[in-house]
Amino acid sequence: MAAHQKIKNLTELGEILGKARQEGKRTVLCHGVFDLMHPGHILHIAAARKQGDVLAVTITPDRFVRKGPGRPVFSEKLRIQTVASLQDVDYTALNEWPTAVETIARLKPHVYAKGNDYTNPADDLTGRIVDEENAVRSIGGEIFFTNEESFSSSRLINQFFSTYPPQTEKYLKSFRSRYSADQVIDCVRGLQDLKVLLVGEAILDQYRYCTPMGKSPKETIVSTRFENEEIFAGGSLAIANHLAGFCKEVTLITMLGENTDQRRFIDSKLRPNVQLKAVVMKDRPTITKRRYLEPNFLTKMFEVQYLDDRPVPDAVEKDIRSRLEKCLEGHDFLVTADFGHGLMTKALREFVSSHGKFLALNTQSNSANLGFNTVTNYQRANFVCIDEPELKLAAARQYGDLHRLTDEVRRRIQVDAFLVSRGPLGSLIFSDHEPVVHTPALATRVVDRTGAGDALFSIASPCVYKKYPVEVVGFLGNCVGALAVEIVCNRDPVDPTLLLKFIKSVLM
Repeated sequence: MAAHQKIKNLTELGEILGKARQEGKRTVLCHGVFDLMHPGHILHIAAARKQGDVLAVTITPDRFVRKGPGRPVFSEKLRIQTVASLQDVDYTALNEWPTAVETIARLKPHVYAKGNDYTNPADDLTGRIVDEENAVRSIGGEIFFTNEESFSSSRLINQFFSTYPPQTEKYLKSFRSRYSADQVIDCVRGLQDLKVLLVGEAILDQYRYCTPMGKSPKETIVSTRFENEEIFAGGSLAIANHLAGFCKEVTLITMLGENTDQRRFIDSKLRPNVQLKAVVMKDRPTITKRRYLEPNFLTKMFEVQYLDDRPVPDAVEKDIRSRLEKCLEGHDFLVTADFGHGLMTKALREFVSSHGKFLALNTQSNSANLGFNTVTNYQRANFVCIDEPELKLAAARQYGDLHRLTDEVRRRIQVDAFLVSRGPLGSLIFSDHEPVVHTPALATRVVDRTGAGDALFSIASPCVYKKYPVEVVGFLGNCVGALAVEIVCNRDPVDPTLLLKFIKSVLM
């Protein structure tokens, strides 16, 4: 049979395998990405073929491949054509789901074949091999682990098909020589016992997608047609969700307006291990930032903010402080996310600076507070994370060497580790005990930059608390940042499993 004749959709493949079963034939299913066809794949497929009379191979679609930067290297069309060209393959189809669980239920193979690297479920970062094994048993089939020589697609791709520029590849080669993927993954897993206390403004991010129609004939404005809307849990809500993916428990102290629909939405978006302790403000709304975007390229046209950013009243300030005092002892460290919208008053800044616990601090400059909400409003922090423009505002210097500017700011506040994020230029980390560490950006595809800095801050803070090497902090921070810029706003927090797969892929 010619290769193109072997390619079917799942419905067609289900009918073919069903007929084969009726004829008493034994059916076998393999499933995978097969991004770079190598000898290990060919030996695996050949071994699977021996387990039955008909071998089908399903391919993970491009949209579900989460193997790291620039993956898949080869499109789903090329991958399925390559698999179909193998003599041992009878049929192939493009999967419709992220895993093979639903596919197994639909195709009902007698045998589901996996490589020997999945023999130990503990080695599977996704944990999905257990789900697939259960799916096979539920339809009366069996799982078979081939025992052929294996190769790493990720290692081969990193060596011959890298999507990174030479300087980034040089950095990764050097980093791989000092840290294995398993060592870095152990660092991420080492955060799972932490209890984090977080204080900062909750923000609702609204994206209103509008298609530009052109200039109005009677006005000097561009008209747009409303398409649809999305609402995201942003600000400290997003940081809480990111932290909760890596840590055992997060308690969030913040303020909200009286709108019960907004409160229900926020509750529905928080991870189960986030405990929300919100002060309800009767005279001001939950901070909402409504952005109008062109839907195809997510081009932001303008923004409307709903907020009252005056310092909170004395009674609210005392309430926030009381909640912080009560929670401090039950948590390992404090994270402060100061968006400059009125929650963190002068007195609260002084309190979090002086309470004595480990303090991770992020202050953000935006259109509502530009120049007024700098990190120098605080007296002390163990870890500070800001971006380059925020550093320059804190130093009151538009130009100058970043190392010198950072030294100037660090002389004004007591801080142990200081991370400066620089977008496509990566990040710099300054500390008292190690040389300055530069980590290049690891993103290869940018969908939306909104919220990426919050994600970086969320992984870096517990890592600094754990006293991980600074270069590991920089690497993990930029891995999370690379994943975050592929997510629209704060539609989802960074998935810890995807982070582990990213690390594995990049460091192979």
